[in-house]
Amino acid sequence: MDNVFIPFSSSGLPQGSKLSTYLTSRVPDRPELSSALSGLTLSPAGKGRGLGPSARPFTPESTANGSPPQSAAAPAGPATAAGPPGQEAADAAPLFEENVGGTTYYFRAEDAAVQKSAEPPTITPPYTAYVAPPARLSDAQAATHPASFFVSDQLREAILRQQHVLLMQANPQAFPGACPSTRSEDLPTEVDNYHELCLYLPTEVDNYHELCLYLPTEVDNYHELCPLEPPGQPHKSSTFGYVTSAYKATNTKSGQCYCLRRIHGLRLSGTKCLQLVALWSKVNHSNLVTLRELFTTKSFGDNSVVMVYDFLPAAETLMARHFSQPPQLNGFADPFQDPSIPRPYSAQKNAVLRQQNALIPEPLIWSYVIQLTGALRQVHSSGLACRVLDPSKILVTGEYASPGGSDRLHINCCGVLDVLLFDNNATNPLAMVPHYQQEDLVSLGKLLLALSCNSLLAVQRDNFSTSISIVERHYSADLKALIMSLLMPPRPRTIEDVMPLIGARFYQQLDTSGRLAERLEDELGREVQNGRLFRLLAKMSAITERPELNLEPSWAETGDRYMLKLFRDYVFHAVTDEGRPFLDMAHVVQCLNKLDAGSSDKICLMSRDMQNVLVATYAELKQCFQRSFQEVFEETLAKEDAAAS
Repeated sequence: MDNVFIPFSSSGLPQGSKLSTYLTSRVPDRPELSSALSGLTLSPAGKGRGLGPSARPFTPESTANGSPPQSAAAPAGPATAAGPPGQEAADAAPLFEENVGGTTYYFRAEDAAVQKSAEPPTITPPYTAYVAPPARLSDAQAATHPASFFVSDQLREAILRQQHVLLMQANPQAFPGACPSTRSEDLPTEVDNYHELCLYLPTEVDNYHELCLYLPTEVDNYHELCPLEPPGQPHKSSTFGYVTSAYKATNTKSGQCYCLRRIHGLRLSGTKCLQLVALWSKVNHSNLVTLRELFTTKSFGDNSVVMVYDFLPAAETLMARHFSQPPQLNGFADPFQDPSIPRPYSAQKNAVLRQQNALIPEPLIWSYVIQLTGALRQVHSSGLACRVLDPSKILVTGEYASPGGSDRLHINCCGVLDVLLFDNNATNPLAMVPHYQQEDLVSLGKLLLALSCNSLLAVQRDNFSTSISIVERHYSADLKALIMSLLMPPRPRTIEDVMPLIGARFYQQLDTSGRLAERLEDELGREVQNGRLFRLLAKMSAITERPELNLEPSWAETGDRYMLKLFRDYVFHAVTDEGRPFLDMAHVVQCLNKLDAGSSDKICLMSRDMQNVLVATYAELKQCFQRSFQEVFEETLAKEDAAAS
């Protein structure tokens, strides 16, 4: 409520207050008790710490009226007759009250005036500019890249690589059916058999391999299909047992890119499996590629099942990241690297031992453990099982992250086996989920063992003892205990039982994620300033060198626009004493920042013929800039209103 003057009652309390109402309405006390209590007062002096009859009684009147009455038991004297000098005038000042949050505060007018006239302790400038990175980041960045106005080259290349993948299209030379000029307009979207499709294809097709080269124009609600795998004879997946292929496609409704996982030649016998797809679509985790939907189609010339997943551009599999390089022996490749080639036991054991020279750092392995267990925990708590913990089905992103365990893992193709192996005759399709969850933990142990030994041969039964010895020699006992508890559990375990084995390494992963977030925020802060300067340049380009405005051809060469033209030449067209162009990014950024802030610094502007020299401040140039752009903007609105009417 507003500050108002409140009159006081005879008791010294504000009229209408709760305390005053209580004192006037309560039952009067007994007179003998009141007379006895009137002598008990607080001692005003520092020496009298107790209660005594010679002390002056404290009543609200001492605050409101300034001259407290003396007690009957207190003798009149100079010490109690009057207060300190000026105290009576201060006590006689009117009190104000203010209710804040249900609490009433009383204060004098001069106290309120002092508080209102007090200056704030800090002020913020009315502009923004580039700032130095935090000290905790500058030390780490000094070793990687120098200070710059732009994002680091590594991060920029990673982002551009992702954007290029999103804009990627099918090559018409490799996939003739993807080119609109070679695709027949009479090609049907659905056919019943392979021979019927051959009648509509623009060229002659003799085998299934050539059939796979033709991409349909649109599949369900997706178009602009682009294969994510190199063209060639499709191979049967060792994990799924079917021929599969992946495509990047754009949703016609949202315009977002998705990954279409096509399973060739599969006809669903029922629609009960869609219940599991609905359950998978509700599972959301940062280390899990979300399954969006499932549909069947004949657009590819056969009965295909298409599962739609989120698309992660520029991602690579865990297999390609850590197991793609063949092991070397004295500079020569291992002849037994191909798992399909029979090899003796001695060759397998030697191949495992040779990988000790390029083992993965243990912090990176623990980072993988935390991410994978977090995804499994989310899946298992939803009543499902992953069933695809394979290096070829785990995607890795974040190659621009700092070393030390910042790569992000994403489990892909979840739900595919649930659809392929679905039993329509089963009364409870989720009855085997607990068994599959136990298999997930065993698969996790095999994956960690292969990563620790840097070889897929380490998970074979014949190499198990050798692999464990490598882990024991090069890694901590905690990692060995985790792998052993996953591969040979004494009893059925859950993902919750794995969490205590990780221990305090969760904090290290949290610290790594926090440092990465701080670095990305610093990189983003630079681009925020760059975006501000870009908008400034866009406005200036709309003003300078404009042919005409309001049928005035010389509009850009007169008045405020002429000063902006000279400023443009000063910033971008400066030359050295030898006449060479002066290119300095710091000079450009500094001038634009001063213009945006309206600095009081002066600047000397000179025409190209050196006949006109103007001295102006950045604040004056900013006013010229704002007035000129306002004229252009108002003229744009006027034309739009005239066209609308």
